[in-house]
Amino acid sequence: MLEHGLTDLSLRPLAAALNVSARTLLYHFQSKEELIVEVLGSVSRQQQAWLSAAPAPEGDSVARFAQLWRNVTDPALTPFLRSLFEVELRAMDGDATYRAFASASLELWRRVVQAHLSGPDQSETDPAVSNFVLGTITGLLVDRFSTGDLERTDAAFAALSTTLKQGGLL
Repeated sequence: MLEHGLTDLSLRPLAAALNVSARTLLYHFQSKEELIVEVLGSVSRQQQAWLSAAPAPEGDSVARFAQLWRNVTDPALTPFLRSLFEVELRAMDGDATYRAFASASLELWRRVVQAHLSGPDQSETDPAVSNFVLGTITGLLVDRFSTGDLERTDAAFAALSTTLKQGGLL
């Protein structure tokens, strides 16, 4: 699913790749959408654990924030993020299953961003600020994946970091 995306996902080829029948998949999951949400939920938890456990520079919030960008732009995360963005688009269409997953996933991502903004000697970052920063990072990632312009999106992230530092948020 992460390799091919969600748009063309079909149960029969998926079942064949897993060496089970499509009927078996539907027995364990009520629908293709629930299967997708379960798989993405599992991958999301693994990726969140990886991001949360990634070493962050001690004490220097600017370096810690730069490490977050390096982590989320790691090519190993690209297939997951692409699928997550697909789910978010489907959630915008009103699908309740995708909306529940997107809400939970975005909350996990907000916490990761918040952890990278909050230094060990600082009080916890306002959730509205971490949500704002997450939205900005998400926009930069969509731009990066859509255009392939790594240099421009890296420069935009550097501008974000500078702006946050000047505003006392890093």
